[in-house]
Amino acid sequence: YIRCKAGQEAALGILPWTSVGMGLGSITGMLYPRESASRELKELNGIWSFRADFSPQRDKGFVQQWYRKPLRQSGPVIDMPVPASFNELTQDPSLRQYTGWVWYEKEVLLPRSWLLNALNTRVVLRVGSAHYYSIVWVNGVNVTEHEGGHLPFEADISRIVQGSPGALCRITIALNNTLTPQTLPPGSIQFMRDESKYPRGYFVQNTRFDFFNYAGIHRPVVLYTTPSVYIDDITVTTAWAGNIGVVRYEVLVMGNTRYSLSLNLREKEGKVVATGKGPIGELKVVEPKLWWPYLMNENPGYLYYLEVKLSAQVGGELSEDVYTLPIGIRTVHVTSRQFLINGKPFYFHGVNKHEDADIRGKGLDWALIVKDFNLLQWLGANSFRTSHYPYAEEIMDLCDAYGIVVIDECPGVGMKDPENFGNKSLAHHLVVMEELIRRDKNRPSVVMWSVANEPASELLPAAYYFKTVIAHTKAIDPTR
Repeated sequence: YIRCKAGQEAALGILPWTSVGMGLGSITGMLYPRESASRELKELNGIWSFRADFSPQRDKGFVQQWYRKPLRQSGPVIDMPVPASFNELTQDPSLRQYTGWVWYEKEVLLPRSWLLNALNTRVVLRVGSAHYYSIVWVNGVNVTEHEGGHLPFEADISRIVQGSPGALCRITIALNNTLTPQTLPPGSIQFMRDESKYPRGYFVQNTRFDFFNYAGIHRPVVLYTTPSVYIDDITVTTAWAGNIGVVRYEVLVMGNTRYSLSLNLREKEGKVVATGKGPIGELKVVEPKLWWPYLMNENPGYLYYLEVKLSAQVGGELSEDVYTLPIGIRTVHVTSRQFLINGKPFYFHGVNKHEDADIRGKGLDWALIVKDFNLLQWLGANSFRTSHYPYAEEIMDLCDAYGIVVIDECPGVGMKDPENFGNKSLAHHLVVMEELIRRDKNRPSVVMWSVANEPASELLPAAYYFKTVIAHTKAIDPTR
């Protein structure tokens, strides 16, 4: 789905990174962190230490290696809430329009149980999203980097933290919101050369989209644990015919090749309606309760719960991992004239919305989310497009539960110039689609992927570019 309309950055020193990304071509999943009998969770939301790097080249933090010691020892820091955008939380106008590197830090004490059983405990740091480019250190050790402002990323930090039980765990995140012609969304840096009007070295971030380029750690940061042999990913597709529903599944296990898997599919009330064994299989449900959009059924958004249980031997002892995935049984088909959900015509009656709000910017806000969903239901809306970037997983969870149909859009907005369609942009765009599908592939609410919004598709390089993106997306997920 595309909605169509008829070198100075490097000199500034604000892009000193090598782009890295994890897509479906890698062997890791991105399951949403959920507590279970085998998994624990510690949220790191709240007040973090914060410092913007106002040095001319925006590189003082790297030159002085701020990540090697507590951030407060590098100079003045301020309190910054997470999740939130940093732009509107102070009275400093230079921070509202700031472009470059900012630094976040949180010190946290981990439960001793996470640290003493190193043989069978993984500790994982997960960031729901941070805009735009992130470099992460734990206790001064670089653990991961990520490009893109709207999708989650994580790192296994077990070896770093388990060597020092009882000590504070210091998490440092350097974040750069610079947009270039090759980022998604793209932008450009313009230096103002007239020193009679602007200070020397003054520059502005230009974009070609009609919303503010909020920046910061926008979604929850969590630490969670799994056993050393663990459920890494689950892929589910569904179908139904007559009175039989079908749930096809594939489970990816990491940490060992010798294990056993058992699966229970439960109704909302807890009753087991189907069971299975092994990493690949099919569950059949008699008289399934289908997932229906809002206002198409008296019980919209019905979810089953797929409980996956892994058993393996670790160090001569039995180890178990349990993960429960909400799923909906539904089908999507497109004819020459109709869009069908569960064989019935569906009319998209909804909105294009944003995650923005005053003060907190794009930061996750449960009060605002609940208000938005009440407004959607009040309007009689059954759908929305995630204009113009992937929304928070917590929002997507409510879409699944309420029966709100989603056109899931990547951050491909503002692509107006020929240099936005080069090989570097294309390579990153493919990774973004992989990350988006990896995150949302199991959601019944998602019926369509949107690869861009109003690009300059009339430009010569755009045809090959979007043919490649669309073919790649369909190859990853042929069900939508």
